[in-house]
Amino acid sequence: MNQVITEILQETGYHDSNAFLADWSLMIALSKISQYQSECDFFFTKYRMPFGDFEKMIRKQNEENFDHEADLEDWEFAWHALAWWEKRIRGLQHGYSPS
Repeated sequence: MNQVITEILQETGYHDSNAFLADWSLMIALSKISQYQSECDFFFTKYRMPFGDFEKMIRKQNEENFDHEADLEDWEFAWHALAWWEKRIRGLQHGYSPS
């Protein structure tokens, strides 16, 4: 089976599996960035403000708004995930693994 994989990789221009894995990792990371950027853009458009301003506004409110709090949690997750994946892209581009 390893021989078949090696032949397929060579036929598609890869000289070793590390080059393939680097490209595949980049494709996955770009896909994740697109996903989380879309989520962040949705909330930015919905609330017409950046994440940090929305977070401050929600934290200052005296009354609970479950819809806003749920959106804050979702936006915060997407925002942090986007930053995490962007850091991984930079690591792939520079040939190291960021922590």
